[in-house]
Amino acid sequence: MSSKVMVTGGLGWLGSRLLQRLVSEKREIVCVDFFDASKSKLPKFLIGYKKFKIVAGDIRKSHEFIEEFKDCDAVFNIAGMQHPRFTGDIYTVNRDGPVSLLKSCIKMNVPGFIHISSAGVHGDNINPEIPHTEKSPFRPLTHYAISKVQGEKLLGRFIQKSPTKIVIIRPGLFYGVNPSKNFAELIKRLKGGFTLLFGKEGYYRTYVDIEMLIDAIINAEGYSKSGEAFLIGDREPLNTLQFYLCIADEIDVKLKILKLPTFVSRMSENLSYVSGKFNIHLRLANIIGEFGRNNVFSSEKAVKELLYKPRDSSEAGIREMTKSVLKSLE
Repeated sequence: MSSKVMVTGGLGWLGSRLLQRLVSEKREIVCVDFFDASKSKLPKFLIGYKKFKIVAGDIRKSHEFIEEFKDCDAVFNIAGMQHPRFTGDIYTVNRDGPVSLLKSCIKMNVPGFIHISSAGVHGDNINPEIPHTEKSPFRPLTHYAISKVQGEKLLGRFIQKSPTKIVIIRPGLFYGVNPSKNFAELIKRLKGGFTLLFGKEGYYRTYVDIEMLIDAIINAEGYSKSGEAFLIGDREPLNTLQFYLCIADEIDVKLKILKLPTFVSRMSENLSYVSGKFNIHLRLANIIGEFGRNNVFSSEKAVKELLYKPRDSSEAGIREMTKSVLKSLE
């Protein structure tokens, strides 16, 4: 195995965690991100690491930095767009970006391409007691999920003729210490003691520990087959109420919950979808819509073929995440 890899979207939450793991393995790393390297604050673990190079680049235009692919053993595409100002950016980044990267991989003889998609491609569970598997049909409900489906389908056209191995990772909503802005904002709001809930106890979702997700991504580099996809999540899903109560218990607050009928979430979902047709992304409406849907799946394929080791429950990890946010507020 060559020591050199490329990570796109490396300055985001998931990307930086992957970088940290690669640094611990003493890999040579090229990090590609939208952000200007001269204006970006690098994580402490990268300061002084001599095998690291950062490149300001757009994955939709990978030909502009194609020389960086030279001698790479793998490209990890962590870059993605979820909540931009314009819906069109969701599609061009998540649909067209991966294909641009793969073409550059093929041209520069990169052996492996690991692409991060989303468990959202399978949409809502008709019955939450019957989890999705990789064989479940695509039923995307948001512009983000639709763009991920389109990206996967375009990559699929290259599987038979591509000398570059393609592996697709479909994670659930990931959590961990020092979380993303969205999770941190949610925890801060719950600290106020008030929240909304759709339905009696909310809807079920399969979450995933970000460190376990990194394990799966790393293992995918050594996977032998091309064109396979893997759902990555914890074993037991949580409903929204369980998720809230884990956080509330750590922040020592008794929640005042306003229960709303599910149709309110559906209206928000529809508003987000229609506005997206006019290239307007409504972040809050999109999130509210997702809280009114189940997204439950099994990771047994990854357990067997990627040697993935999932957490049984998400509760302990969500508590640790909450503690880390509270500590940052001190």
